[in-house]
Amino acid sequence: MIYGKDIHKAYGTIQVLKGVDVEVGRGEVVSIVGPSGSGKSTLLHILGTLDKPDRGQVTMNDVRIDCLNSRKLAAFRNKNIGFVFQFHHLLPEFSALENVSIPAWIAGRKKKEVEEQAKNLLQILGVAHRLNNKPGELSGESSNVLQLREH
Repeated sequence: MIYGKDIHKAYGTIQVLKGVDVEVGRGEVVSIVGPSGSGKSTLLHILGTLDKPDRGQVTMNDVRIDCLNSRKLAAFRNKNIGFVFQFHHLLPEFSALENVSIPAWIAGRKKKEVEEQAKNLLQILGVAHRLNNKPGELSGESSNVLQLREH
């Protein structure tokens, strides 16, 4: 069981999480979805013990993990949590629009047609406002999956 109450996290002056509550039951499968920059990866990092909230509490398997020191937290993580990281294979020197367009350009399609289709795809994914950003400028260069181990 994972339980988070009033989770807050900021990076500098940017408030990423503003009082998030979450509860995940044993054996339950959940998805955290939202637009780029909405705090999905930040929440997963906190729930996965890779980062601590600025405020709020996180309990996992009846242990308040937000209160553990680094040594106890590492031992808890090792015994209770597994991670699967999925990396997007984007070319760092190209924008999001270019990365989406490259396969069609390689196939010999016309630049204008390809870019219109790529913009539509980025719009569907909710990241059209980031089409000129390079991968390193996009939020969450990797999507994360957190798995709670059964004892």
